[in-house]
Amino acid sequence: MIGEELEVLYEVDSTNEFLKRNYRSFHDGAVVVAIKQTAGKGRFGRTWYSPEGGLWYSVLFKPKVHIGLHVYTKIFSVSIAEVLKKLKVKVTIKWPNDIYYEGKKLAGILAEAISENNRVVAIVVGVGINVNNNIPDELKDIGISLSQILKKKVKITYLLDEINKYAWHLLVTYRNEPENITKLWKKYLYPKEGAQIKFKHEGEVLEGTILKISDEAMYIDVGGKVHVVQSIHELVE
Repeated sequence: MIGEELEVLYEVDSTNEFLKRNYRSFHDGAVVVAIKQTAGKGRFGRTWYSPEGGLWYSVLFKPKVHIGLHVYTKIFSVSIAEVLKKLKVKVTIKWPNDIYYEGKKLAGILAEAISENNRVVAIVVGVGINVNNNIPDELKDIGISLSQILKKKVKITYLLDEINKYAWHLLVTYRNEPENITKLWKKYLYPKEGAQIKFKHEGEVLEGTILKISDEAMYIDVGGKVHVVQSIHELVE
């Protein structure tokens, strides 16, 4: 199960970093929650603003059979989307790992592997959700919190429990069928395969059709030539 072992820290640099440093001391499925993080992490080492009032936590997995990092990312992004749907909050997954509400970032997931002697011994999945925390003025155009959307405070423990329960359900059900996790993930993806999209390439903005979305890249057709986009930051809103 996820969360049978739970540790709450008032302040930490990053729950992912904490578990990576201390993974030997925790069991499979352990959860570490921070009231606030001083160095929250996003993809490619980017910082994630994570003050008191949000849900910042990481889950440790010690799988006997290795499952790709992207499967964990998809499981938790789908779980967040499904739990928020119960709250009547309709979100999309912005490829590959961010949760958006009406064009603003609400949550993100970061899965990382821990290796010893070139062998993966553990996986850490970090989840960050803007819940009751205030969004600073400089981020209000790009970020939003759940309490802003619902016009009321949200019980953080409810979100934590429900997301983890749903993630465990998906993991147990589909751990040997990653293609079915991908189908669920693509249901929430925006933009979707077949959509028109603009992206930056060698200093100019191009527009094309998304042919395929994989774990690592978007394949975009521009006038018969296929371009490969590997970062969300190459996309143009």
